Amino acid sequence: MIFTDVMKAVEQFSPEELRQLREYIQQREQHPELKAGTLDMDELLEGLEEMRLGLTDDEFREIERAMNEEYVEPLDKNQ
Repeated sequence: MIFTDVMKAVEQFSPEELRQLREYIQQREQHPELKAGTLDMDELLEGLEEMRLGLTDDEFREIERAMNEEYVEPLDKNQ
């Protein structure tokens, strides 16, 4: 299916279906799906090095400890 086909289909949507489509698109834009193989490790490591600049080893270990201390499950969207 190409984009123009999608646009033609959307023209047939009811106001309720358009509202649902808007919500779906907004949700996708706010929470992009990460896919395996799309992470630039060099860029990630560079960013981590920049974050570490100016921190002592003890400060960095404290941040690392705090990040690993508690795991919080994401909210269930159906609740």
